[in-house]
Amino acid sequence: MVQSHRYASLLLITNSNDTAAQFAGQLPADRFAPELSVCAPHEAPYVLSEKVFDVVVIDESVPSADGTKLGAEAIKDGAAGVLLLAGSERFEATSRYAETHGFMALKSPVDPSLLRQSLSMMAAVSERLRQAESKAESLEAKMDEMRLVNRAKLILIQQFKMTEKDAHRFIEKNAMDRCVKRRVIAENIIRTYQI
Repeated sequence: MVQSHRYASLLLITNSNDTAAQFAGQLPADRFAPELSVCAPHEAPYVLSEKVFDVVVIDESVPSADGTKLGAEAIKDGAAGVLLLAGSERFEATSRYAETHGFMALKSPVDPSLLRQSLSMMAAVSERLRQAESKAESLEAKMDEMRLVNRAKLILIQQFKMTEKDAHRFIEKNAMDRCVKRRVIAENIIRTYQI
């Protein structure tokens, strides 16, 4: 089965229009969405609350305190990767802060190949996290259904003196006959015969 290609989303937080134009030209075109999302630091909290980005880059034009605060906010709001770009005079402090809060810092100006490599790696990690979250949600839904079905079977056993096997068969057959999931039948049984 061939999977369709998914572009990673990236938000650049900057005070500089020049940086935004230069940055767009450095993005790996095969990895990131063709449109680059750019916002000023004062817009970032709103933008981050409206959409989850795979990667958030905070440019060195953003004051240090604002940049680290925005980085922490982006991680909290679900961004898989946050990259702080910092000039040499504030790189050490920014780097220490980034490490302790789970994101990355690079000294600016960044070599374009290092930037592309870092962004590609962050996008790959984001995709892996997305897949893991999807699997976890799927497993949670299956566990939920199993709990409901088991609860419904217990009700059938207690109310109608069925065996566990007969209760299971009853739920399965009703689900097939009605073309619905077992969860729907279980919920109906629980609602009807709630003990």
